Amino acid sequence: MATQQWIALGIFLLSYGLIISEKVNRTIASILGAVLAFIFILGPKELLHYENWETILFVFGMMAVIETMNSSGFFRWLGLHSARLVRLDPLKLFILFPFIAAFLSAFVDSITVMLFMSTLTLEVGGIIGMNPLPLILAEICAANIGGASTMVGDPPNVILGTYFHLSFMDFVRNTGVIAWIGFIVNGVFFIWFFKKDIFAVRARLLENPRWVQEQIDTLHPHEAIQDKRLFVVGLIAFFYVVIMLVTHHITHLSVATVALTGALIALLTGGKKMGGVLERIDYSTIVFFAGLFIIVGAMEHVGLLQIAASIVKDASGGNLFVALSLILWISSIGSSIVDNVPFAATMAPILKHMSESFGFPLLPLVWSTALGTDIGGNGTPIGASANVVAVATYERVTGKSIGWGYYCKACYPAMMVVVIVCNLLIYWFYV
Repeated sequence: MATQQWIALGIFLLSYGLIISEKVNRTIASILGAVLAFIFILGPKELLHYENWETILFVFGMMAVIETMNSSGFFRWLGLHSARLVRLDPLKLFILFPFIAAFLSAFVDSITVMLFMSTLTLEVGGIIGMNPLPLILAEICAANIGGASTMVGDPPNVILGTYFHLSFMDFVRNTGVIAWIGFIVNGVFFIWFFKKDIFAVRARLLENPRWVQEQIDTLHPHEAIQDKRLFVVGLIAFFYVVIMLVTHHITHLSVATVALTGALIALLTGGKKMGGVLERIDYSTIVFFAGLFIIVGAMEHVGLLQIAASIVKDASGGNLFVALSLILWISSIGSSIVDNVPFAATMAPILKHMSESFGFPLLPLVWSTALGTDIGGNGTPIGASANVVAVATYERVTGKSIGWGYYCKACYPAMMVVVIVCNLLIYWFYV
């Protein structure tokens, strides 16, 4: 390899190594890599060229909308209604709570979803005397699978969708069908895996229905609403964004435009409290994204990603199904080790080279990567941002530590089973 290729690879390995080690904040690691790429490889024009502005603007807009809903108390209001609906039945909780996590994650950042779902699950588990951790693990996996079903559900899909100029409905019609079948498989697996915990608590509660009713009566969803104006404004902005994304084939508005106009609706109509909403937006994540695109852009600039695409092509022997399976499993295993956001940022240009240089159809490659990166993130506690947030919430509230062994014992087999199902469905749909 040429000198610049070695430098680009070194910057990549240094940055990702720091991200994986968690000894340095991931945003700082991303900034370091971007600065080094600018100094040694990219000029100002290339820097602007490789930055994915549509993803960054989309993420900012959605964060503003979702934070408006979160500040109003919407998510806790929804969760408490759901707990009352199933009357605190552990088996029904294992069905409904993961479904809520999956469904919301198809539209809302899974970090936000797991922040409130893990807190709610801890509260409900404490009420009925159930270990909340198994249910939290089921919700984490469901959230990442649900996020795979749409373009806006998980950050990897946002990256892939904006990079290849795909629409919300492109994902719904392809990854959406496969992901929701995977969600059912995931749900059955977790109920089977934790059946002793579930049915022991369920039997105990069935023996004392009066006590259960008293606990249900202590749940007051209306008290969760902290600001009625933000509640209404947030829902209006959210439904506007969803409608605009679904009708993209009519409006032809970019996802960044849709998210930013949705944010403006919330910011202009939400009143004085919107200043606080703006302050709570996770700007460090936006900077993290920006740095990643520059690091990956440096690798693309010097031709490293073309080499990677060639390696995958040679390994597949030119066979489409083998190529799709390789992409799916490489994405799954890789995303269980590395945060799936940087993994997706790296894979996008590789897919482009595989399609343009070797004749593979582009879209099946994209769907395989999206499913692999999103679902593969379930495998370990650091595989996706939602995992990190949920685990941290549990450890902070309970004072107990979740070891990798306990987490992976349940979640890695679940991830593998769902990926196998996805692999079979990819063959059925695209080969």
